[in-house]
Amino acid sequence: MVRTDIVVPIGSNDRLVMTDTPSVSILLPTHTERPFIRDCLATIQRQDYPNIVEVLVIDGGSTDGTRAIAEGLGAPFRLVENPGITAAAAMNLGIRQASGDVIVRMDAHALYAPDYVRRCVEVLQETGADNVGGRMVPVGRSRFGRAVAAVTTTPLAIGPGSFHHSERREEVDTVFLGCWRRSTLEQLGGFDAEHLQWAAEDHELNLRLRAAGGRIVLDPTVRSTYFPRETPRSLARQYHNYGLGKVSTLHKHGRLPTWRSLPPAGLVASSILALVFGRGLWRFAPPLVHAVAVAVAARSAAADREADTDVARSFAAIELMHWSFGVGFWQGIGRVVLGRPFVANPRNHR
Repeated sequence: MVRTDIVVPIGSNDRLVMTDTPSVSILLPTHTERPFIRDCLATIQRQDYPNIVEVLVIDGGSTDGTRAIAEGLGAPFRLVENPGITAAAAMNLGIRQASGDVIVRMDAHALYAPDYVRRCVEVLQETGADNVGGRMVPVGRSRFGRAVAAVTTTPLAIGPGSFHHSERREEVDTVFLGCWRRSTLEQLGGFDAEHLQWAAEDHELNLRLRAAGGRIVLDPTVRSTYFPRETPRSLARQYHNYGLGKVSTLHKHGRLPTWRSLPPAGLVASSILALVFGRGLWRFAPPLVHAVAVAVAARSAAADREADTDVARSFAAIELMHWSFGVGFWQGIGRVVLGRPFVANPRNHR
């Protein structure tokens, strides 16, 4: 069993022995990725880093052709069975099987610049950080997806998380995906695939890393694009699960990975309290004030993107993200109070 309940100091000895071009293992968790996997793998094939020793496509039982596409590529690509299904389980399998000095995590819902791996390794070496990554740059494929992409690049909608909008190298609390020395992940005990709500593994591991004295660096020259959710239902489910995930981390560590969870939780709580105890129009003040602020944010976000990114869909996307996250957060609190477990391994996690 992987131990993720112990804080292990992150050492610096490995920084002294890394070569100029350390060997790299790319880990790519997958599950029913047919719409994305072919283009994703093509951008991995075009990486210009000279010492990629393997690409482990760690599949959680896809039945849509994802596996056949990955198997058809040959070395350095290798398909790995993931009976645990989730990304956390996939990463732990990959860490155990990886032979590279450096591990670069990738996502099938993304495309990568040809120098993505090279810049990850260079920033890791230049900064002496323990985890590095770039911005999450979203690109929508439908009109609603483009609205989601627009609003997730503005702090007014998504909060001040630097990996959504930063244009400079800086130390942060988390990054999109990640790049680590393999020894760092081994010291941390890998990802928690047993105690957290699924999809909470990234921010929880980064919380442990920072608690152990590690540093996380974001560099916008680490370039990739990400495809966000394309429908209101899938977006609402994603952010509801994010809310649950933050509480599962709170339950495990006694602290939140970031204060950014609190505004949507406060929105839901204040709206319920006002509805129950308020009088007249004051009963509806919190959601109305929030809606006005969201309208301003949606207008600003849509104006900064393509012409077909409309304000109405941007407004709907922000409202769905905030309310779904807030409801998920309080449902997570309810699970803790009632002693109910979080869902670490759903059979259908997309």
